[in-house]
Amino acid sequence: RALGEGPLPLFAAAGEEHGAELAVRLPRIAEGEQVVEDYSMLRLSLRTHPVALLRERLAPWRATTAAQLKDLPDGTRLTVAGLVLVRQRPGSASGVIFATIEDETGVANLVVWPKTFEAYRPVVLGARLLGATGRLQKEGIVIHVVTEKLFDLSHLLGDLSEIDSLQTAVFRADELKNPIPARRSQRRPASAPGEDADEFPHGRTIGSRQPALVPPVAPADRVKFPQRNFR
Repeated sequence: RALGEGPLPLFAAAGEEHGAELAVRLPRIAEGEQVVEDYSMLRLSLRTHPVALLRERLAPWRATTAAQLKDLPDGTRLTVAGLVLVRQRPGSASGVIFATIEDETGVANLVVWPKTFEAYRPVVLGARLLGATGRLQKEGIVIHVVTEKLFDLSHLLGDLSEIDSLQTAVFRADELKNPIPARRSQRRPASAPGEDADEFPHGRTIGSRQPALVPPVAPADRVKFPQRNFR
């Protein structure tokens, strides 16, 4: 009312037609990136399990799925991998740690003896994606993997955004003018299937479509996959 009589300019323009909006085609989001965003917002995903997307990368080391454990004989030496759900150290267990990991088929229970824990303490306490080599122990319906070696595979979670996506080569501007020497840009080759089958690589695995000069930003660095740990 203070502006006077008549239609106000803002409301008058609202009724005018300014032409159709241009159609915008956004790039398709990789399935792995969608899963990471789900975990970032909801701490879970109904699309698929992160380990399912990484299963091909675990294949050279013949990682056994959680669902396959019930069909293997007691004492089988094997390797499993999954997201860490729970770490427990009961007071009555004499320092033994029980960890539960999850893959796309179910959960696997790990037994970590005190001597093994001391040898792999940073891995046991810090890994979000954990790999373990050991022997299967079955007593009725109770199934455990008594661990011998443990591996922090959290770096593989950073590859989720590369899966099922078309990556473009993006380099830092200063590297175009002053490229990193070849000896610094060389990637560590992954072991072929059958070589060190029970070992996981300790270096970061970079997708074949990703330039070696600049590793991609790992979404796992900002996503906290849900865990419960002993105190």
